Amino acid sequence: MVVMKPPVFREALRRQLQVQGMTQAKLSRISGISQSSLSRYLSGKSNPTRDAVNALDVALSADQELIASWREEITEDLPPFLRDAGNLERQARRIDLISPVAVPGLLWSVPYAEMVYRAGRKVKEEGIERLARMRSERLQALNAEIVAVFPITALTWAPERLRVEQAEHLLALPDRVAVHLLPEGSVLWGTPGPFGVYRLIDGREVVLSDRLEGNEAYGESTLPRARELVRDALSLALPPMVSTEKLRGLACA
Repeated sequence: MVVMKPPVFREALRRQLQVQGMTQAKLSRISGISQSSLSRYLSGKSNPTRDAVNALDVALSADQELIASWREEITEDLPPFLRDAGNLERQARRIDLISPVAVPGLLWSVPYAEMVYRAGRKVKEEGIERLARMRSERLQALNAEIVAVFPITALTWAPERLRVEQAEHLLALPDRVAVHLLPEGSVLWGTPGPFGVYRLIDGREVVLSDRLEGNEAYGESTLPRARELVRDALSLALPPMVSTEKLRGLACA
């Protein structure tokens, strides 16, 4: 028989509301969390983010009880299905992608993907075209907001045909994808390789490192450092509007 864990966080939130004699409307005003979100948390329809939990804990003077109860539900140990890149992508509401050398994989055009697979020498030639097309199409199936930071040299070093095609591909991406180009000469010190921070619809955040031998997922312990690296990368990168102008220039043969 499977023993289900009790809904720890929502019970703690409900108890704190009763102890403080506070209505959801008042808690919403004090915490800055919408009433609709509070209703979903209390009904168990969704889990809050870490920032939302912190705001609620402070607003209710809960002395970190809400934080502790949230941690008990959102554990460090990731279930197997959250260690798979495809599952993470499908369950994410936002993905921050940082790549110090190349265009992040989710944003590859088919020719760019073919080039990467050939350079990696891990895929037989007869399978490269199929895998490249599948990889390029993955973004279409996702609903997540995506913020991508990568160097402009990921495009400028490429042969002209490939540079133009990949730049056009990036310009055609949906509005939910924001591209931040790192200008030439920028270096992402401390970034060991490409990675992403995945903010899931259930409130969890997962770091996914893109390694040569495959992806590796990490939970809560790596998040502070990963967030710092994302902030550092965005502080060095060009804003989306300027990046778009750069891409338009690169798309001109």
